[in-house]
Amino acid sequence: ATYLVKDLFDAPDDWERAFDFVLESYTLQVLPQSERYEAIRTIADFVKPDGRLLVICRGREATEPEGDLPWPLTKETLLRFEDEGLELVEFEDYYDNETPPVRRFRAEFERP
Repeated sequence: ATYLVKDLFDAPDDWERAFDFVLESYTLQVLPQSERYEAIRTIADFVKPDGRLLVICRGREATEPEGDLPWPLTKETLLRFEDEGLELVEFEDYYDNETPPVRRFRAEFERP
């Protein structure tokens, strides 16, 4: 495996649809809502055909307040990846083992 780190909003052009696997872990939830959907578009564009995206984040219901940083995401926010051409393969809604337990989402997407 090769791990690459770049500025999400200044990614190299040759990263477009270039990766078999992309991990988005706890980045979206620290971005203000005004930047979040651009980030979703950019991340989705990294996934090549037949590639996978795994998103891990804190979770909340759409009816719950966003609260303080890190802002938990809603399932509806994660489903924005479908608007960018990815298909939801699996979605997990669970509580971790922290004290107190924290709600988390794990979502796997694939580009057909």
